[in-house]
Amino acid sequence: MNKTLLILGFAFLGFVGCQPPSTLFYWGNYSSTLYDYKKNPSDTTLSVHKTTLLDIMKKAPEKKMLVPPGVYAEYGYIMLKEGKENEGMEYLTKEEQSFPESKVFIQRIKDEYSRGKK
Repeated sequence: MNKTLLILGFAFLGFVGCQPPSTLFYWGNYSSTLYDYKKNPSDTTLSVHKTTLLDIMKKAPEKKMLVPPGVYAEYGYIMLKEGKENEGMEYLTKEEQSFPESKVFIQRIKDEYSRGKK
């Protein structure tokens, strides 16, 4: 009896150990919309990619997952390029708060944007 339970216990652990890890981040359609935008840059493909970024930021918490690194920064940068300074800076700050290791990079984006305005 004990031998059978021991064998079943190891078999169970083996099956559980073989399960692929679940992802920590919610990526949505990020890869495909970014690829489309890079391959065929246009207002339409940019709009679709922006919608995907917003979708990721909205659905990640709903799915109890995290917004991936760089998503806030990418959206913020797009907003800056469109002249929406307040919104852009807000998302760049969200990136810094979510991923403190990005602070130097995000600060460089903010500095370059401010330098270009003068």
